[in-house]
Amino acid sequence: MTKPPSREWRETDTGIHSVWRKVFNADWSSSEVDGPCPVCSAPTLHRWYWLESEGGAIVGGRTYLGRGRLWEWCSTCCTFEYYPDGYVPDWWTAPYSVDADRLQYDPEPIENSRSSLKD
Repeated sequence: MTKPPSREWRETDTGIHSVWRKVFNADWSSSEVDGPCPVCSAPTLHRWYWLESEGGAIVGGRTYLGRGRLWEWCSTCCTFEYYPDGYVPDWWTAPYSVDADRLQYDPEPIENSRSSLKD
């Protein structure tokens, strides 16, 4: 198996952050986010959670599995946001696996796992 090409990831900038949040917050039920990317307009938005410690919680009326991390990204323009300390919602079930040792700041290893399902 050949190694996928490395992508040029970039974080959202302050000018687009509020629109990015609006799109991701509007569809909070799946790893595949419904809506166009605020940067490139492609319908290729994704999210992925990593549960680091189980221990259910209710915050703001929503139920969570425990604490973890979140990546949000566009697989077309490679814009992303990373949240290293948050809660994993109770509806979350990882649609593909990613080796914990490969997780990093940008979503490269997650996108590699996601895109390998299509091949």
